[in-house]
Amino acid sequence: MFILKTNRLIIRDHIYEDLNSMHRLLSDPKAMYFIQDLQTYSMSETFQNLKTAIEAVDEFERTKYFFRIELRDGTYVGEIGFTVVLSTPIGKTVELGYFILPQYWRQGITTEAAAAVIRFAFEDLNIIKVEAGCIKDNRGSESVMQKLGMVKEADYRMKVWHNNCLKDRVEYRVTKEEWLEINKLR
Repeated sequence: MFILKTNRLIIRDHIYEDLNSMHRLLSDPKAMYFIQDLQTYSMSETFQNLKTAIEAVDEFERTKYFFRIELRDGTYVGEIGFTVVLSTPIGKTVELGYFILPQYWRQGITTEAAAAVIRFAFEDLNIIKVEAGCIKDNRGSESVMQKLGMVKEADYRMKVWHNNCLKDRVEYRVTKEEWLEINKLR
């Protein structure tokens, strides 16, 4: 089982016993407001997401890295991970995603978890670029990308259908070279 540890967090591969806590998050309308396409409405829908995350661990050419975030005491906080979106002879590009329970918002937890996952991607895997994006109204998510030192690549107008209207979307990136430079300065 894959496990990353930070000062406050444990980030790990999923096990089937994670179902109830994962369902609490995925079915929470406040937590899932900006990513409604991932929201689940039944335990069986959540189970399918969990099963996908667990089965991805054993893939020969793993393309999905979906992790559980918990506090050091085992308290469930949320989800983080990435999916390979491009494979080239020189390395892979991944799309990073994250969402946590509302009671843990604005505590730096998502930034801490994302920094650890990005470090893992660049140091342990053949990843050369990490991308992330969100609906522009999701200021918390965009703030995480900025705190990580990611560079804004796109500012799309009327890009995403959300709550019966078109909304703007922002997209960020960090390449391995940029990440090495950022971390040399810290």
